[in-house]
Amino acid sequence: MLSVLLILPDFLIILLGYLLKQGKLGQHFNEGFWKGAENIVFYVLFPPLLFTSVANSKLSLADAGYFLAVAVGTMFLAVLLSWLVRKIVPADDVTHASVFHCGFRFNSYVGFAIIMRLAGEEGFAFFAFLMAFWVPISSSIAVSALAGAVARAENAQKKGGLWKKTVKTIFTNPLIIATVSGLVVNVFAIPIPEVLMHFLKSLGNASLAMGLLCIGAGLKIENLRAHFPLIAASTVERLVAVPLVALGTAYFFQLEPLGAAALLVFAALPTAQSCYVMTASMRGNAPIVAEVTTAHTLAAMVTLPVWVAVIQNVFLAG
Repeated sequence: MLSVLLILPDFLIILLGYLLKQGKLGQHFNEGFWKGAENIVFYVLFPPLLFTSVANSKLSLADAGYFLAVAVGTMFLAVLLSWLVRKIVPADDVTHASVFHCGFRFNSYVGFAIIMRLAGEEGFAFFAFLMAFWVPISSSIAVSALAGAVARAENAQKKGGLWKKTVKTIFTNPLIIATVSGLVVNVFAIPIPEVLMHFLKSLGNASLAMGLLCIGAGLKIENLRAHFPLIAASTVERLVAVPLVALGTAYFFQLEPLGAAALLVFAALPTAQSCYVMTASMRGNAPIVAEVTTAHTLAAMVTLPVWVAVIQNVFLAG
């Protein structure tokens, strides 16, 4: 029951975002509004939250080294599980490649909202470090798989320019820049003026609620019947199988409680909204990715409270 109450506020905000997009209210909050809101969160509000949390953390990269090795290894197993979905449910190559990256990418807004409430600043820092390492790795894997499938379907090879664009996107990602900058400030004890830190914290505090509203606005519930077997398989893989693997690795490698909590939350998250944008820009099967994203988000309302309860009882009980 406590785990449900912990998660419920976040999903109520997602529901509010969905309702604001519907009916007469949707006339006031149209596509242009939500696109602008997503950009403000991604470029203006969310990076300061990451920066201030990592900069003020008592956790150093050296302390997190063992955690990162186990956590990144766990997410590589998630990549394998996502690839195995194509062995269970048949579909064309481009469709499978489009769904593939949904199985190991994550919704950072939901994750940070949960880990902050569940494990505080130190748990947040573990999560941020894992995100900083996994985003470039997962993006590279996703682009490689989708570019290859699209090239085979079009009988052409045009990967060079795409890879250059992808590398640039990764290294100019404001979330990665903010996390790495916060880590540099932390490691070298670089003083930050108190006024500036308060300014950044104020921006960061506004990020999570707005990000969750944008998730709700992006849900497309009416299309879930299409490709149901593949969507269901992807959902079970992402929200059940991957967290089970994370639970096993955290227990087997004896991660410290807050690191284990961060890994399990990371592994249990629905896929990223940005999967749709990337798939559409690369001429993949964008509609099915929108359906998978919606299914993951809705199913996570049931699965996440279960995994949070596991974290509370197995790792944070003391």
